[in-house]
Amino acid sequence: MTIQQHLSANCQAFIDLADSLSEEQFHTHVNEKWSVAEVMQHLYLSARPVARLMSGPREVLLPWGKADWPSRTYTELASAYSEILGTGAKAPVAMSPRLEDMQVEKSVLVERFTGIYQALVEAITTWSEQELATYCIPHPVLGKLTVQEMLIFTDIHTQHHLRLLPEV
Repeated sequence: MTIQQHLSANCQAFIDLADSLSEEQFHTHVNEKWSVAEVMQHLYLSARPVARLMSGPREVLLPWGKADWPSRTYTELASAYSEILGTGAKAPVAMSPRLEDMQVEKSVLVERFTGIYQALVEAITTWSEQELATYCIPHPVLGKLTVQEMLIFTDIHTQHHLRLLPEV
């Protein structure tokens, strides 16, 4: 399965979950953690800068340099992310849902979320494998990642949040 297929499948899994919930359930906090609505907004906020950077000119990425390492695998990135989570690392404020973002109906959040994942999947098609493995994007806790690694991380991150929500 390609990264585009993974991202699309994860997006659809979140949409299916949202569709299975009432408006109230969608906005209700789960086990004193984020609601499904807040998680969806967090994932939107996390994917948005990646989609924007990938949709623009490659030169925008040059300040972060080019990779002089091979992109890590899914397993390696999942392990690094799990290790970071184990330290108690939390989402940066800029990637956390704000109260004003949550004052909308479920359909608005689902549309916003779907749109950014579609934009990300579409942006990937304009990149060569070489470019994905060469250009870098900074990650708030994992440091500088290749664009390919950032896409893999986005997949891992989305799956992480999907796994945390089955109790809804």
